[in-house]
Amino acid sequence: MPLSDDVIFFEETSLVANPAVSFQECKDRLMARLASQGVTITEILEEEFCYIPMGGDVPRKGQRIVPIGAAAGVVHPSTGYQVARMLSSNVDVCDQIVKELESGAEFDPDAAAARIIGRTWTPAAVRQRNFAVFGGDFLMKQDVNGLKGFFSGFFKLELGMWAGFLAGWKNLPNNQFHDGWWPRLVFGAIFVTKLPPSVAIDMAASIAAYTFNGLDLIQSVTPIAGKPDTFDESFKFRSNKGDVAAKNEAQEMMCACDRCEEATDTNTAEVAAT
Repeated sequence: MPLSDDVIFFEETSLVANPAVSFQECKDRLMARLASQGVTITEILEEEFCYIPMGGDVPRKGQRIVPIGAAAGVVHPSTGYQVARMLSSNVDVCDQIVKELESGAEFDPDAAAARIIGRTWTPAAVRQRNFAVFGGDFLMKQDVNGLKGFFSGFFKLELGMWAGFLAGWKNLPNNQFHDGWWPRLVFGAIFVTKLPPSVAIDMAASIAAYTFNGLDLIQSVTPIAGKPDTFDESFKFRSNKGDVAAKNEAQEMMCACDRCEEATDTNTAEVAAT
């Protein structure tokens, strides 16, 4: 990207990889690419290093720490987009935090954390995420020709379809093309028809392998495998909340200490009065 007549911004990017491509590898590729184009570098004004974790794990069911944004795994698994998704998801998160703080004496930190995280990762959001995870995994196995074929077909889709996939979150533009199992199934069926034959065959094989290894993709594009458990349900049906016996013992010991302090204060007061 030219910034002036003799100042140009160059970027070398690894779209998605596991393990990630090193910064040095990207730099070496950039230098080789520039040399192949006959570009002579007279001065490096600034270097920028950027690492974007693609997707990441969703929070663990039962955890008490409430993450938001990238820490909550809202980074798009296929695109790396995060800011708009984070802002959109946090509206519901903030609403739930207010409700929990207003619960008064009934406040339960474990249940509160489950409900707050559950506002980000609803079953619908998990289903949509799993569909995008498949897309990211498919991209990682493609060579250069496969990537070219993939994106050639992707951008032949209607604008709303591909833009909705890139955003991929409730209340963001064009999400109606991806917010349910049927729209995602339609998207996938149309997308395959836009791909070069070799890439389409590879995707069909990947779908079969993915389906064999778990229910995530099936839940994303069909109603037959049910839906993921909510964070509320996973908390509600736990047999206990941690080591109950240890917690009860600790509570008894702390209460005993409080009584000891009260007794000591009383004895001190009596001695002073005497």
